[in-house]
Amino acid sequence: MDLIGILLSAGSDPLTYSIIFFVYVVLAAVILPIPVELGLFNPHISPILLIGILALGKGVGSFFVFNIGMKARERIKNFSTSNAFIKKIVEYSEWFVKKWGYYGLLIVLSTPLMIDSISLYLFSLLNPEQEGVGMEMNYFIIVNIIAGAIRGIITLTVFWYMGIKLA
Repeated sequence: MDLIGILLSAGSDPLTYSIIFFVYVVLAAVILPIPVELGLFNPHISPILLIGILALGKGVGSFFVFNIGMKARERIKNFSTSNAFIKKIVEYSEWFVKKWGYYGLLIVLSTPLMIDSISLYLFSLLNPEQEGVGMEMNYFIIVNIIAGAIRGIITLTVFWYMGIKLA
């Protein structure tokens, strides 16, 4: 059984579901290229609690991604110096992260059905190193928590507005 199947089978037990959903959100931020919105729909748990779990899971996941990204950054920079095409991609991506920073991260991660891991690694791996320009881990995590809450609210509001009550 896959992780989504396990999550759905635990739907009637709020504690088990909450723990599995939290782990699912953390893994979605770190390695799973799948959206997390499915976990928001459980009639046995308050939507506010589910949004909180989503937000905290994204915060914990972003902590891991930020640290992985900062450690892998030097390798990417070294590799990009040997290939002009890759160097241009890295420079453009650094420019994008520097230009949009926390606001860009917030907008991207607040978008329902967005794949978190790709965006998080982009913003952590290509975080400019210049003093005062790069993202700090604490703010990176806070932005992820806020974006998780916004994403959950948007998702549940859209479904409610469409007349679909899944929670």
